[in-house]
Amino acid sequence: MLAVFSHPDDETIVSPLLAKYAHEEHSVHLLTLTAGEKGIRTHAKIPAGPALAAIRAQELACSAAKLGLTGHTLLHFPDQGFGAGIRNPVWKEAVSQVRAAIGRLHADVLVTWGPEGGTGHPDHRATSGVVVQAFQQRSQLSYKPSKLYYALFPEIAMSRTDNWAGDTRVSREFTTTEVDCSEYLCAAQEAIECYRSQWTPEVMLRVRGICEAAHGQVPLRLAYSTVALVTSLETDIFAGL
Repeated sequence: MLAVFSHPDDETIVSPLLAKYAHEEHSVHLLTLTAGEKGIRTHAKIPAGPALAAIRAQELACSAAKLGLTGHTLLHFPDQGFGAGIRNPVWKEAVSQVRAAIGRLHADVLVTWGPEGGTGHPDHRATSGVVVQAFQQRSQLSYKPSKLYYALFPEIAMSRTDNWAGDTRVSREFTTTEVDCSEYLCAAQEAIECYRSQWTPEVMLRVRGICEAAHGQVPLRLAYSTVALVTSLETDIFAGL
């Protein structure tokens, strides 16, 4: 399994899922495209730039350890710099790096942002496009994964007052997969608590509340697959492999 996200802390959207499959001894690797050096937060009082990038890299390593991941890679692409599509040389290099990671790790299943980008962040939307391009151009892959899933914020589990998710919540009818990760909420919460430069204690608890409201079920949308759906609603991302 290879999870590809934009910034340190983006993996929070599926952290119970990552913890579950790592605990079940699957190879679970996290690929993060940028250190998020522009992601300043008032409460942290850390200026944008190399110092913030270094702290966020440390927080990412902490999160990976708490989740028990097989490994994690931070590529240090420029924060807010790899959008604007295929004419951007940074975009092209990002696609190349995702392809290389797939081949190096022999990733069978990929998870990334959907086209709405979770919170709507331009980097999230760009990352989705980067991963889709890498996945679907099969002739350029040394190893061919079987499935690509979109992580999503479900309407049912989120209050409309959670404005940090914007208007990007996804209706349940588009969920193809729900994985029971209720046993791994504690590990996920410990990973969230690594990100002190990004999250206040109040927000950390609210994020956990979203997971609890969904009863530990992590929803996904199967976007691309070379195998047929085993059931109308999957409960395992490796189903059919």
